[in-house]
Amino acid sequence: MSKLSASFRVGFKSFQQLEMVNNLTVNNIRCHMNINNTLINVFFPQFAFRHLVVSILILATLGACAKKRENNVIALKANHLTNPIGLESVPTLSWQISGQETGLRQLAYQVLVASRPEKLTPEDADLWDSGKITSSQSQNIPYPGKELGSGERAYWKVRVWDKADKPTLFSEEAFWEMGLLNMVDWEAEWISHVPPSDSVPPVLPSPYFRKEFVVEDQVSSARLYISGLGYYEAKINGNKVGDHVLDPVLTRYDKRVKYVVHDVTNLLENGENAIGVVLGNGWYNQHTRTAWDFDQAPWRESPSLLVQLIITTENGKEILVATDSTWRFSEGPILFNGVHNGETYDARKELGDWAKTGFDDDDWKNALEVPGPQGKLSAQLMPPIRIIDQLSPSDTWHINDSVSMIDLGQNITGWAKLKVKGPAGGQVKIRYGERIYEDGTLDQEELSRFIWTGDTQTDRYLLKGEGEEHFHPIFTYQGFQYMEITRSDPSIEILEQNADVVHTDLTRIGDFKCSNEMFNQLHKNIGWSFLGNYHGYPTDCPHREKMGWTGDAMLVAEVGLYNFDMTQSYLKWLDDYVDEQREDGDLPGIIPTSGWGYTYGNREEGYGPQWEGAFMEIPWQLYRYTGDKGIIASYYPYLKKYVGSLTIRAQDHLLDLGIDDHKQLENLTDGPFISSAYYYYFTSMLSKMAGLTGNTSDAESYADLATAIKASFNKKYFDTGSGTYYHGGQAPMALALYLGLVDESNTDIVLQGLLDAIANKGGHIDAGVVGTKAVINVLLEKGEHRVLYEMANKREFPGWGYWVDELGANTMFQNWDGSQSRNHIMFGSIGDYFYKGLAGILIDESEPGFGKIVIRPDMENDITWVEAYHESPYGKIGSKWQKSEENSILEIEIPGNTRAEIWIKPKSSNSIQLNGKEVKETRESGDYKVIEVEAGMFKVEF
Repeated sequence: MSKLSASFRVGFKSFQQLEMVNNLTVNNIRCHMNINNTLINVFFPQFAFRHLVVSILILATLGACAKKRENNVIALKANHLTNPIGLESVPTLSWQISGQETGLRQLAYQVLVASRPEKLTPEDADLWDSGKITSSQSQNIPYPGKELGSGERAYWKVRVWDKADKPTLFSEEAFWEMGLLNMVDWEAEWISHVPPSDSVPPVLPSPYFRKEFVVEDQVSSARLYISGLGYYEAKINGNKVGDHVLDPVLTRYDKRVKYVVHDVTNLLENGENAIGVVLGNGWYNQHTRTAWDFDQAPWRESPSLLVQLIITTENGKEILVATDSTWRFSEGPILFNGVHNGETYDARKELGDWAKTGFDDDDWKNALEVPGPQGKLSAQLMPPIRIIDQLSPSDTWHINDSVSMIDLGQNITGWAKLKVKGPAGGQVKIRYGERIYEDGTLDQEELSRFIWTGDTQTDRYLLKGEGEEHFHPIFTYQGFQYMEITRSDPSIEILEQNADVVHTDLTRIGDFKCSNEMFNQLHKNIGWSFLGNYHGYPTDCPHREKMGWTGDAMLVAEVGLYNFDMTQSYLKWLDDYVDEQREDGDLPGIIPTSGWGYTYGNREEGYGPQWEGAFMEIPWQLYRYTGDKGIIASYYPYLKKYVGSLTIRAQDHLLDLGIDDHKQLENLTDGPFISSAYYYYFTSMLSKMAGLTGNTSDAESYADLATAIKASFNKKYFDTGSGTYYHGGQAPMALALYLGLVDESNTDIVLQGLLDAIANKGGHIDAGVVGTKAVINVLLEKGEHRVLYEMANKREFPGWGYWVDELGANTMFQNWDGSQSRNHIMFGSIGDYFYKGLAGILIDESEPGFGKIVIRPDMENDITWVEAYHESPYGKIGSKWQKSEENSILEIEIPGNTRAEIWIKPKSSNSIQLNGKEVKETRESGDYKVIEVEAGMFKVEF
């Protein structure tokens, strides 16, 4: 009996788990096989035998159960995060429902929340039991239960009832944990290795801090709350804490400072322990003179450290280890570091096991308690920067006996990762760039334009001369495809020469491919540039600037949201806007900034809403893609303040300010035209936001203001005789349509004017970054698919295909001719076309967050197949099609608790088959036939 029972427990971690599986599946077994509980009790009265019988029945009926898989609740999230640690607000809760049932929809739900996992039952849930709530809502549900304090954790799980009023099993448990919610929770002091500076902080070797402590009992849990400015790397007992790099992310340190929470329970030992932290300058002590004045930041100071390690033992005792003047510090091997310059590391000065117990720190000094930054401490909830991948050289060559070159075959952000061997004191210098001269040497000329002191993207490693040595920097990152490696001594051996890919670890939630290989490469290029330009905030380029240019990010907000889980990353950046906003509502052109960017060129005014308006566009797009109205409500007062700043500056409802259509070609469109158009767009948007948040009076007043702006705009810029806006080129015609400024009676003539402007350029784009976004989306919205396809598919200058086919691009370029930066994302708005157009995955505006989905693929081109998906809040949306001269096949996936409309254009002679059955009733909309479906997998043949 015992041997037989044991054999059936193979694969289960414990008897309790086996019992749980038995209990959860017995009803299903009875359902599939009509097993009567009385029979089990008659033939197997003993409890142990009953478990054995159930186990046998489980194995015997696996095939039947697999054929009828039950519906499940999965993907539990709090504030759009999976099991977050460090929440500082009441969370909203979301989940998905999964199953093979066609038309899967939630009728009701029940949420249990408890202080411990074992309390997650309807009888014991001590924080919240929602009971059965009749509602189809499964996204962004505010938690109304018992308030949690600092560091407290809540466990939760969910079950739902389907449309047949049948309950699912409860989901697997999830949790959220609060951060340190009040300043009084922080008992730690900021420490540094130098006193605060009265003028310019010194640029010194990186300080290493350490502290030993004793834990007398077994550790139950331990949390490390840490902020090391500008960057830090922490170790406990010699082991690196977490896998983050370049923490914490950049903020305006005099307004907000990010701290990171790590679960370090497994790093601690019973007995003696040690913690060590090394600091880099980062943006906190950005000392390089550049065009954007971060070296003159009002917060600038020498690196500082704040640590609070809270340990709870199994007997309930709490131990606090916090930074103060008893911590010890020393200089070490990192002699120099700068975010624009690079890093210098002298391995001869390494400190040994400085982060382990028993290390002799008698020569170290006591840390200095300092005021630290003035910004509010705020938990870093966005995804961290990580080492994502490692690339090996695709080609190498030698310039001379001392200098060699490496081509990675891909333009990346990150750093060199070397293995070297040589004499003590020998130096290896690594310079990084994205171009080479004709003679094969490194070209840093373009990258150095705005870096006015120190090196440009240069790391140095000085060997200690003890066999194989390893190096990569930890307090800077570079943008490059090529590495120049210079050895000071010919006897130095380069044993390995690779590169780490480093950027914010954004989860991919969408992808696209098709029969057009240029489009596939272009899609990859967009991904490389989007990711390479995300290091805690969106940047324009990762090498010469690293600036958070607002317009660049606004133009590719939807591209980001289709491809990556951007919610918490964008929310962090929106908080940066709040920190930068002036009392009158004005905003700069870069976010974060140290004060630069509130004026543009010779004007006293700034970059205009076509740039700064990312503050409006991104929360709006977040709402559209997630359905979370709470995002709008959180930022509404600040958004209102921003539009108010535009109104103050307007004359006769028009603006005379702002940047032109950046990187435009021939038909130039200036800033005032674009600013006034976006002023209307964002005022209209604010009216919608006011309605969503219940501010009906604001909704009406902003709608009236928008009407007045539109009238003034059309009076000044629209020529009724010719039907053209401004100079009649692509950008002004498209912008007027895209931003809603064209009266309905004039739409056809303005659209025709845009098509004529495109034809006049041979089908090529003739616009800068702002106009290009408008052209793409107008052609999409107006159904001009053939024109858009031909424009996107051009292989000659100017065009995306010219970059790929002629210039060999593997990232997105700043200029149509490729003459400047070769890792800029702002022309990446063509990615909208891949998802919205070719794959046809669209949001129905009546149900934001993909509660209702529109599948309307563009097949009016010579592409023969497309495959794409987007992981929406409700689950995966798939769109896959192929076509021939005879027919087309469209396969789609619609997630549970949603519905969809499928828009197709069948040939007149073809019938429409849906999952093998003829569709006889459809809705017609122009040339389209529209089929309505619920959740499920569908194959449409037409």
